[in-house]
Amino acid sequence: MNLDILAWEEIISEGTAKIIIPKRELFKRPDGTYEPAWSPVFYNPIMRVNRDIASLATFSYFEGREYYFVEPLGGTGVRGLRLALESNGTGIINDVDPISYYYIRRNIVLNKVMDKVFPSLHEANGLLNNLTFSGLPIDYIDVDPYGSPIPFIDSAIKPLGKESLIGITATDTGPLNCSHKNKALRRYGVRCIKTDFSRELGLRILLYNIVFRAASLDVALYPLISYSHKHYYRVIFQAERTGRKSYEVIDKCRGYLWYCRSTMERGFIKEPVENIVCSNGDEPEYIGPLWICGLGNKIFLQKMISNIDNMPFLSKETIELLNKIEPDITINKPYIRYDKLFGLHRKNQPPINDFIEKIRELGYLAYRTHFDPRGIRTNADIKDLHRLISS
Repeated sequence: MNLDILAWEEIISEGTAKIIIPKRELFKRPDGTYEPAWSPVFYNPIMRVNRDIASLATFSYFEGREYYFVEPLGGTGVRGLRLALESNGTGIINDVDPISYYYIRRNIVLNKVMDKVFPSLHEANGLLNNLTFSGLPIDYIDVDPYGSPIPFIDSAIKPLGKESLIGITATDTGPLNCSHKNKALRRYGVRCIKTDFSRELGLRILLYNIVFRAASLDVALYPLISYSHKHYYRVIFQAERTGRKSYEVIDKCRGYLWYCRSTMERGFIKEPVENIVCSNGDEPEYIGPLWICGLGNKIFLQKMISNIDNMPFLSKETIELLNKIEPDITINKPYIRYDKLFGLHRKNQPPINDFIEKIRELGYLAYRTHFDPRGIRTNADIKDLHRLISS
C-alpha cells in the first residue's frame, strides 16, 4: 500500500506507535487550539491518557500473553495499534467512516503490524453483533465513542469471552453529573440532582447502567479501574460470563444515595426509606439507582502502578493520575467539597492539606481526590467534620 505522505499530512508519535493524520495546524480554532472534530479523521491528543491506561491495563491483566481485541470505533487506529505494539494484542480496528478506514489501513502498514491487526469498515454495532455468532471469543473490547456509550453497550457485551476485559468511555458528562437532568432521566433512567460530588455521582450512574445492561445478558462486570479526567469518564471492567454472578453483582451493588443539601450529609442505601432524617430535621433527597460499591480494584491498580517502569513511554500526566486514584478506590464514601463545607459555616478556609491533617488527627483516613482539586475523600462522618470546623 502506498504510504507517501501528502503535503497536508504529518506523522506523529504516541506511545510506541506512529500514525499518519491530516496536519493539525490546518484545523485550529481562532484562539489557536487544535479542534479534532474539524479534521477529516478524528484524533484527539487529550485522550492520550485514556489510551495510555488502556495499554497499561491490558499489559497488566494479560501479563504479556497474546490476546484478541476489537476496537469498534477506531478513528485513526492509534489505540488498537498501541495495544498491538505495547501489550501484545492481536485484533480488529474498525470504523464506519471510509476516511477513517483509509487511515487505519495506512497506519497498520506504517507500524508493520499487518500480521497482528486487521482493518474493518463496518457500523460498530453490526460488527460486534456479527462477532457474537462467529465463535471467536474476544478478550478485550474498547468502546470509545463521541458522547454516550449507551448505544453500543449491549452489542459490546455479547461477543466477550468467558473471562475478558471491556473498556468504556463516556464524554456526555453533562447528563451524568446532572447538569442536564432531562437527558439523565432519558438516557440513564436516573432522576438526579446537583451535589457537591457531582463528578463522582456521574461515574456511579454510568457504572450502574453498564453493569445492569451486562447482567441482563448474563455477564458479570467488575470495575478494575474507573476515573474522571478532563471531559470524560472512563471504566475498565473485568467480565465473567455467568448468570449467577451477574445477579450477585447487581443485588449487592445496586442502590441509592441520600443527600441533604442543607447539611451536606450523604450515604448509600439499598432502597429509599422514610426513616432517614437530616440532622437539622430536613428530609433527604434520593438519587438512583446507581452503583454503591467500590470504584475499582485496589490490588489491580497497584499492579498497574508496579508495571509503569515496564512502559517508559507513558506520559507524566498518566502516571500522576494513576497515583491519585488509589484513595478513591480505598474509601467507598462520596468525596466532600471542602469549600462548600466551610461555606455552610461562613468561615475562612485554611489550606486544604492542613484540614486533611486535622481530620487524620481525629483517627480517620483523609486524602485529596482525583475527581476535584477542592474535594476530600474521608471515612469520617460529616457531623464530625462540622464539629471540627466549629471548633
